Amino acid sequence: MSDRSFPILLCILALGLFAFLLVLPSSSAAGGEPDIRLLVKENQARVVLRAVSMDVETSHGGRWMARIKRVRAVAFHGKGDLVVLEGAGITARAVRIRARRGLLYFDGKDHRGFFTITSSGSSLNVVASLPVESYLVGVVNGEVDSHWPQEAVMAQVVASRTYALFRLQEKRPLFDLRPDVFDQVYAGVGSEDPAAAEAVRRTRGIVLTREGMIIPAFFHSSCGGFTASVEEVWGVGHPSLRGVTCGECEDAQRSTWQLTLSTEEVRDAVGSFYPGVGPVTSLGVSRRTADGRIGTLFLGTDAGKMLIDAGDFRKALGYERLPSTRFTLGQREGMIIFTGSGRGHGVGLCQWGARGSALKGMNYRQILKKYYPGSEVERIY
Repeated sequence: MSDRSFPILLCILALGLFAFLLVLPSSSAAGGEPDIRLLVKENQARVVLRAVSMDVETSHGGRWMARIKRVRAVAFHGKGDLVVLEGAGITARAVRIRARRGLLYFDGKDHRGFFTITSSGSSLNVVASLPVESYLVGVVNGEVDSHWPQEAVMAQVVASRTYALFRLQEKRPLFDLRPDVFDQVYAGVGSEDPAAAEAVRRTRGIVLTREGMIIPAFFHSSCGGFTASVEEVWGVGHPSLRGVTCGECEDAQRSTWQLTLSTEEVRDAVGSFYPGVGPVTSLGVSRRTADGRIGTLFLGTDAGKMLIDAGDFRKALGYERLPSTRFTLGQREGMIIFTGSGRGHGVGLCQWGARGSALKGMNYRQILKKYYPGSEVERIY
């Protein structure tokens, strides 16, 4: 992730993954890398695709049937749970589009792989399927800067590959990953460059495992000095996702920050998940975690005090607005002042810490072992 996007909030909506932590086998792609299904767009009223030349297939009884070949542009809309190919009188449960030459052009961008389009309630979902190594080249500059020290970039690539393959094991029906902060930011073909491609090439097939199983390799922008235990953040532990001393992310841009809110703004945020909360009279810290983040806040209202999970509070305010739960509270002239450090949930790899570690001579394997203690760095294809 680059500091402009702060997308390592990827796991906040991934709580269901933890049921798989100790039971999933290591992903080994026989004969090579697997494909990743990436949710490019969802809930679209109409989809238009272009290419130098492409083929269109429809799904019937679990088999794909060629319908149109060597076309340059196609348009689709949904009708109930069917995809309608405009101008051709063709409908199907799913449509697959493959470029014969070049790339597929959609939504103002070029795309690798092939597309699958499905409809739900007349809204179209567009999923790209592409080899995981090609996908990772487009992730690098969405998550970090490919011109950082190469060992730091390679550490990020291994973490991203591990996370992607961990998600692949879920076998979700429609897609494996989102291209944004809820998984990891895929910046696409336009972000690819030789440095990103080299970091992916040099680490091809390398992932993080523990006792033969792929770990959920979460990561974040900057930790503020000490990473967080996954158990403190999401309530379920993992031995390779415990808090560790970082000490190398001081150079992170906007590593310290301040936010000033009125009591009305605090009430509105809390009201998004506790409807009917009354006027706020105070906000304070009820519990801090071992790494110094806030676990629980207490809110004073006209009706009394209530406890609030700090992660829920941050989500309600907005992840970029309240960059982390590592903060202190103050008050001035009726306003509540948040003074904090770090950006993101704090679990796993600290991206700016990886950069700082690389600048001090650590290689990517050492960096990964630092942030994922007890894990193994191994090649699975």
